[in-house]
Amino acid sequence: MPTIPQRIASAFAVLCGHYGDVTKMAQDREQSRQSLYREAQQVADAVDGAATQARIDELQRQLAEQRAEIQDLQERLRHAVEITPDKQHEFATVAQAEGVSLSVARRLLRVVSGPKSPRAAATLGRATLEAGKQAGPLLQVLDEAARPAVKQGTADEIFLDADPS
Repeated sequence: MPTIPQRIASAFAVLCGHYGDVTKMAQDREQSRQSLYREAQQVADAVDGAATQARIDELQRQLAEQRAEIQDLQERLRHAVEITPDKQHEFATVAQAEGVSLSVARRLLRVVSGPKSPRAAATLGRATLEAGKQAGPLLQVLDEAARPAVKQGTADEIFLDADPS
């Protein structure tokens, strides 16, 4: 491969030389005249900078796309919830408090956790039992405070008015 000074010399001979200079230079270097013309074209392209500018433009376009993708992913990440074992336990505890069975809670967890399978129903059951034990003393205090204010209460939260008027 010719050196940079050789390429510049080829370009000078092709672009500014006199008749016969390209042939003499090709003979001196034991190259074809066509190779000197190619070297001259490479020098002209490098000086022109169009190819370099096109490459810079392409890299800037790729960089802008990458930045937009990163921004989109960061926005999605701000709204993401990691389904950790503690979060699964919380989910199961709330589901049980709302009257959902552990097997249904586990199936719902599978929907949001994706291919990673949620904890076993027994594990979720132990977590909800522990949460119940921790909440028990607090519920006793709340029950004592709320009991005087209750006018009507039923065990299953079904309210029925016997008098239709």
